[in-house]
Amino acid sequence: MTTTMFMVGAAVAAALLSALIATFFVPSLRIWPTPGPGSWQSYVFWPLFRSLNALCFVVAYLNYGNSLGLPLAVRAIAFLLLGASLAIFIYAFRLLGRDNSYGASDGLVTSGIYQWTRNPQNAMLIVVYACLAIAADSKATYILSIAMMAVYALMVLLEEPWLEKVYGDTYRSYCAEVPRFFHWKRLIG
Repeated sequence: MTTTMFMVGAAVAAALLSALIATFFVPSLRIWPTPGPGSWQSYVFWPLFRSLNALCFVVAYLNYGNSLGLPLAVRAIAFLLLGASLAIFIYAFRLLGRDNSYGASDGLVTSGIYQWTRNPQNAMLIVVYACLAIAADSKATYILSIAMMAVYALMVLLEEPWLEKVYGDTYRSYCAEVPRFFHWKRLIG
């Protein structure tokens, strides 16, 4: 069962990453952000994306107890950080709104956590999957989690030209003030 779930996850990851990378080279095939419900992109992107998210956790669960040797304390800290990162993701999701999170253009949000990062949801989910991989400490979970982290990073890069087209100068000004992932200078200073 574990091997089957991993193989399905690897196939889904390969398909999703290939589709996202293809978007860079053939913009007419843009899979993210999807043009909206009912589009072929929506029918391709969302099932692959949701499946890979779920399969990372399923494989981590199925591999529980098959650690590669990280100390239990390190794995426990990673699990706690996973929970904290997930809570920040939920906060950012609620602040941005469901529709905007799924590719609508219902207004540029620049307040709250969006003052610190232009992409708090993706940034936190990258942390979630890094923590999941460390907490599970299994080769299969590391592979799928790294693929999922790459998906979130690619989504950010693919979203930026679309956001610039939709919000224009307002978005460009926002980009000049707020970094893509985290505002370290604001934290320190």
